[in-house]
Amino acid sequence: MTPVSSAPAGAVAKKSARCVLLCLDRSLLSEQCVPFAVSLARTFDTTLTVLHVMQRHSDLPGPRTSDALGWEIASQEARHYLDRIQKEIAHDLGRPVSTRLEQGRPAQRIVDLSRELDADVTVLASHGEGGPQDLSLGTTAQQVLSSSRGSVFIVHTANTFRAPVAPRHILVPLDGSLRTESVLPAAARIASAHGAELLLVHVVEEPVATALLTAVDDVELARAFAGRLAASAERYLARLSQQLAHEVAGVRTLVVRHTNERQCLLEISKREKTDLFVLSAHGSACDSGRSFGSVAAYLLTHSSVPLLVLQDLPGRELQQKADSDFPIALPTLRASYASEIV
Repeated sequence: MTPVSSAPAGAVAKKSARCVLLCLDRSLLSEQCVPFAVSLARTFDTTLTVLHVMQRHSDLPGPRTSDALGWEIASQEARHYLDRIQKEIAHDLGRPVSTRLEQGRPAQRIVDLSRELDADVTVLASHGEGGPQDLSLGTTAQQVLSSSRGSVFIVHTANTFRAPVAPRHILVPLDGSLRTESVLPAAARIASAHGAELLLVHVVEEPVATALLTAVDDVELARAFAGRLAASAERYLARLSQQLAHEVAGVRTLVVRHTNERQCLLEISKREKTDLFVLSAHGSACDSGRSFGSVAAYLLTHSSVPLLVLQDLPGRELQQKADSDFPIALPTLRASYASEIV
């Protein structure tokens, strides 16, 4: 698909450059993402590209009509919008910003351009011009997440709660795997940039009596084993905390026993007044055919605070249709244990 217009020659980031891709649909809801994208670009010293996708008449529901004049007017309005946003962001960021005006299906163009630019992270709102309605994620966000092979930053705009752009409390879920640990450099850099506290969390599954676990002695044995896991987790998180102490002023650890890890993380997030989740796309039980594991996918859908989900798998490990050149985590945050986990 040929773009309606693009950034000036040389403005698109080269493959070796780091890039944040900010997706806007010209709604006030999507514009809530702007300060977060600026903050990411500033923290990680990346380029920033602003994308707006014009949906073609042929892709819209209802009768198909051809209105060349109306399309040209809409294109001019979109260009003026991007020009204004570009100037505002460049002023806040203190350096030039690129823009892309594309046409087609929004989710598909977002995913395609993310690959084309080799974007390190794609920033988008949970809901856009369609509004929250009854969905935890808007249609475009759902489609992007189902097709994306890169890192994403999701700003949940359907909630009355507005997370501060400069986070104060960052929650990092860890399951003991090197995959989940690979996000720690990113979390530490964000925390250091904003003077935020890092909360390292591990959830131990609490055994419950079932048709397969009925005997009292067996239940007690399972619970005793969970207790040993919790003690091991305490030592594990303490070791990571010590390693991060020279980068982050405040690091806390928390080990919780719970029957539902995903729900537990949401409860902890609310109780600890978390401003930001930073987590790996996959954990120890990694299905390389899925862009996001069960925990990441659940939090992306149900969390009310922003999430930075860093892709831990290289493109070659992700099942894909044709092109295997997919972005992964920000280079400075790329899994330092990649040779051990792939």
